[in-house]
Formats: sequence, C-alpha cells, structure tokens
Amino acid sequence: MNNTLTKNWQGRYELPDGTYFTTGDTIEFKYDFKHWIRTTVHHNLEDYYLVGFPDLKMDGLIVRKP
Repeated sequence: MNNTLTKNWQGRYELPDGTYFTTGDTIEFKYDFKHWIRTTVHHNLEDYYLVGFPDLKMDGLIVRKP
C-alpha cells in the first residue's frame, strides 16, 4: 500500500489509515518518482526526519511500510 504522509496533531507523520511512524520505524519512500528507498525514522528534538535524508521534508512524501 502506497500513501502520502501527513503530520498529525501529535506531531507524528501518518498514513491516511492512521498508521504512524516514530523513532526507529523502518519506512520506504518514493525517490525521484521511480525508486523506493528504505530508511529509518528518527527525531532531532524538533521534528522527525529520515536517516540519510535529514533535509527531506516528510510531509507529502509517498511512502509505504515495508
């Protein structure tokens, strides 16, 4: 299942079905509309980010739970 991430009222990024991601969760996101990249979610005391892609905004990413 592929869906778009949005930030919920708790500050976590979630899928439309309510599944959310938090520190340590594995996630796959669509990179350059072609490739799936697997990484981990972490938090830097301000917001969540994807390991290896700290400047990539999570809100609006197309993702799937592996």
